[in-house]
Amino acid sequence: MDASDYRVLLAEIPKNYFKPYPWRLVPFFLVTSGWLAGVFSLITIPMLWPLKVVIALGVGHLWGMSGLLCHEILHGSVIKNKKLQNTLAFIGLFPFLISPTFWRFWHNKLHHGHTQRMIMDPDAYPTYRIFKQSKFSQWMYPITPGSGKKISYLYLFVWFCFNIQVFQFYFRFRNRIFENVNHRKVNIEMTAMFGLFVVYLVFAGPTNWLWVWLLPFLVQNYVVFSYISTNHNLSPLTSKNDPLENSLSVTNHPVLEFFHFNFGYHVEHHIFPTVNPVYNKKVHTVLKEKFPDRYHCWPKWKAIRELYRTARIYKNSKILFNPLTGEKYKTISSPPKAKLNNESVPSVQQNVQTENTIQL
Repeated sequence: MDASDYRVLLAEIPKNYFKPYPWRLVPFFLVTSGWLAGVFSLITIPMLWPLKVVIALGVGHLWGMSGLLCHEILHGSVIKNKKLQNTLAFIGLFPFLISPTFWRFWHNKLHHGHTQRMIMDPDAYPTYRIFKQSKFSQWMYPITPGSGKKISYLYLFVWFCFNIQVFQFYFRFRNRIFENVNHRKVNIEMTAMFGLFVVYLVFAGPTNWLWVWLLPFLVQNYVVFSYISTNHNLSPLTSKNDPLENSLSVTNHPVLEFFHFNFGYHVEHHIFPTVNPVYNKKVHTVLKEKFPDRYHCWPKWKAIRELYRTARIYKNSKILFNPLTGEKYKTISSPPKAKLNNESVPSVQQNVQTENTIQL
């Protein structure tokens, strides 16, 4: 998206969309109160295990919702006061054990500033050249969707939190892209957060860890990471940061879109990161009208299906490669004169050697 494209889109967006939307604090406090009540009931009220499972899954979903709201808060689309943003995000990101300062640097600065740019975007998968040199990438590959390994079906339930802890504890001190992060502030926030987490587990007692941590942990990861993975990991690597090229919006059932705060409308978010997602469906309509041959939007369930039908290592910027099998797959590309809508979905991106193309 060049400057002229941006101006065309900007002319269609009401100016009030760029103002903070503090009403998002209402669901934030409701969600926080809800999961605290759920955890307290699991710890203090005797109940049969099936009911515990239901409540634990509900707590996990509320944790995921909390993470999505913190994403909005730290982008400044809810309130502008950064100290208050950090305080609320510390509360909301506690279940994920993510430092607000680290998340702001990782996500706002690196990911949004260099989306799908190799090395600079910590969310981008590596090229085959880097894969061959990285023991970490080689170790993690069987876990990723498209590897063909059964363990990869756990990916959406565990990898988000695990991966970000690896970066918080290890890679931020070894990777030069994190040189400018405020390490002291991250260390303080992490120490406080992990200290509270230990208190939380002690208060809950080992017999309740399954209900107040493990099951909610799996659910919260899926709620957040099933969006993050589909929003970018089917797209090509790009040197120019163009959300129409390197991002994918995903639609869901309207009820889930409501509870997940329109997070799936991700092209919209990357174009206007400070516009609150409450407006994303309206921006979505404008994008379909103005860029019908370049804007990508799929139903979420089909995007997840494609995630598991294609590989995650890049042979080059537009070709995905499975180093275990040698199979190659096309990333999402913009076919000429193609029109997109919520019902038209690309076909499976099969082996490039069969010359199957994406059909929208």
